Amino acid sequence: MIVAVKILHIAAAAVWFGHKLLIPGDVRTSIHDLPGAASFIDRMKRAERLGIAAGLVTLLSGLALIYLVWGFAEAPLRIYFGLASALAMFVVGLTVARPAWQRIRLGIETGDIPAAAAGEVPFTRALALENLLWVLALGTMLV
Repeated sequence: MIVAVKILHIAAAAVWFGHKLLIPGDVRTSIHDLPGAASFIDRMKRAERLGIAAGLVTLLSGLALIYLVWGFAEAPLRIYFGLASALAMFVVGLTVARPAWQRIRLGIETGDIPAAAAGEVPFTRALALENLLWVLALGTMLV
């Protein structure tokens, strides 16, 4: 059981991190390509669903591993630092990335390229911060 949950946890974490690697470039390109904007918005919706699902599976499988391997009272402190990093990723996503994406999406849908472009920097910075937090979480799991 522990091995299966570890495999699930690692696979979900890889998807959670990996799905975001191409998004910043796609955002930069697509903001200025109104004819291709509809497909960009569809790609982003899929990426958002995939990221949220992978993040939740990572979080839940991580909690399951804590329970199965150590129990919540005996888990090493480094594991809780990793959990805090994962939770911080959700906070950054909800408070920074999502509002910035909404600004980009609305700007594209209304043809207001300057408004869409205004969301690019906070959005890509939020993704970079999420990736940094992901690496921090991974580091705490491997120590």
